[in-house]
Amino acid sequence: MAPVVQVRAVTVAFGGLRALRGVDLDVAQGERLAVIGPNGAGKTTLFNVIAGDIAPTTGAVFIQGRDCTRRPSRSRPGLGLARTYQKARAFAGLTVRENVYLALAGHRGRHRALWRSATDRAMRAEAADVAAQVWLSEQVDTVAGELAHGQRRQLELAMAIATRPEVMLLDEPASGLSRGERERLVELLESFDDRLTLLLIEHDMDVAFRIAQRVVVMADGEQVMAGTPEQVRADPHVHQIYLGTEAAA
Repeated sequence: MAPVVQVRAVTVAFGGLRALRGVDLDVAQGERLAVIGPNGAGKTTLFNVIAGDIAPTTGAVFIQGRDCTRRPSRSRPGLGLARTYQKARAFAGLTVRENVYLALAGHRGRHRALWRSATDRAMRAEAADVAAQVWLSEQVDTVAGELAHGQRRQLELAMAIATRPEVMLLDEPASGLSRGERERLVELLESFDDRLTLLLIEHDMDVAFRIAQRVVVMADGEQVMAGTPEQVRADPHVHQIYLGTEAAA
C-alpha cells in the first residue's frame, strides 16, 4: 500500500534562505509520526508545504497518491487531510456545538443551509457526537472563550475531526498546556481510531515520544535521522543537536 503522505525532494527557499533542503518523507496509513527538532529546523515549513499553505520551490507532495504540489490548501480536506495550528482558531463567542457545526457545514459546502430546520437538527446532533469524541460532552453548550486552554485544544481537534480526515497534521498540540492537560491530550490522541494517521510537530519530547511510533529529527532544513522513540532518544547526534552534548553511555 502506498503511503498516505509522500514528500519528495522538497526544497523551500525564501530569498537566500533555504528553509527546507531536499526533504523526503513517507507516512503510512494509521502511522503516528512525530517531527522534532530545534527552532528553525524547518518543521513548520514542512507542515505548511504538506497542508498547501505554501508551495515548495522544488520537489513534490502526494496525498493519497495524488500530486498536490501546486494545489491550494482548500483542496486538501477533500483528500482527507486536516490540520490544527499552534493557536486555536475556534470562534470565541460561539459554543462548542456551534463551532463544530460550522466545521461540519463548511466541509460539506452547506453554508447556505445553516440553521435551517431539518439540516440544522441533524447537524447539531452530529456536532454533539463529534464533541463527545474529544471528551467535551459536558461543555457542548459552553462558549469557546470560557473553556480552559486544554479544552480549547480539544475543540480544535473536534473541528478537525468534523471533516472526517484520514490524516491529521497537529502543530504543537501540547503548546501551553499544563502537565495535567498534556496527560489528557496524550490519552485523547491515543484513543483515536488506529486507521487515522497522525503527523505531529511537538517540542515536548515526553508527549512526542509517547504518541509516536516513529520520530523524524530535523535540523537546518534537513532530515538528520528517523527511528523509533527509543532509537532517537539514545542517538548521540540528536543529543548534540538539542543539547550540544553526547548521550550518556
